[in-house]
Amino acid sequence: MEFPRLIAHRGLHNDKIPENSVPAFIAAVKGGYGIELDVRFTADYRIVVFHDKTLERMCGIEGRVSDFTYEQLCCFTLKNTNQKIPLLSEVLKVVDGKASLLIEIKEDCPTLEMYKRLSKLMKNYKGFWAVQSFNPFAVLWFRLFSKETPRGMLISEFEATKDFKHFLRYLCSFPIVWKLIAAPDFINCDLRSISFKQIEQAFNAGCGLMSWTAKGKELIDEALKFSDNVIFDI
Repeated sequence: MEFPRLIAHRGLHNDKIPENSVPAFIAAVKGGYGIELDVRFTADYRIVVFHDKTLERMCGIEGRVSDFTYEQLCCFTLKNTNQKIPLLSEVLKVVDGKASLLIEIKEDCPTLEMYKRLSKLMKNYKGFWAVQSFNPFAVLWFRLFSKETPRGMLISEFEATKDFKHFLRYLCSFPIVWKLIAAPDFINCDLRSISFKQIEQAFNAGCGLMSWTAKGKELIDEALKFSDNVIFDI
């Protein structure tokens, strides 16, 4: 995988620089890190970079990202800054191929249109990039229709539940699921629950191994001992 060993989680952000913002991505480029980011659809099918399903935590506004057009979202700012929710196309222009991008497709917006538009948009990106998701069918789409795109399976430990999002996460903790459906190039494991068994499974499947999210130098150093790449927060 053409990622540096350290990948900045939602960019290099802090109290003054919001996550998944243009300044956070610029800071990650300057630091020589890879960039992990999240993508969602707006109501008018624009691809924006935003983690949460709703706007409340980052913008103080009620409602889902998908309820608003991009023009409407431009009225809101991230945290206590003047930064707006960026379009992925805007981020690509700013980063300009100077950093490897790890793009997470949120499992609660599994649409074929998202996969198609994302694949088309990324064709002209000058740098290395890969997709990842908790949704094995999102990863499967890239396996079938965008074979040149490196793809990863996000894995965490969740109990079985009726909630679609967490059911997918539970389902994908079983190797038979991610091996047969997604056939990923790498798996990305939650540091809170990663086990030797998962490390062994990745090795036996010929997959690269990433881990998320390491916070602080001590945990980063520990994760680097067994991970090819580590997604980190400062």
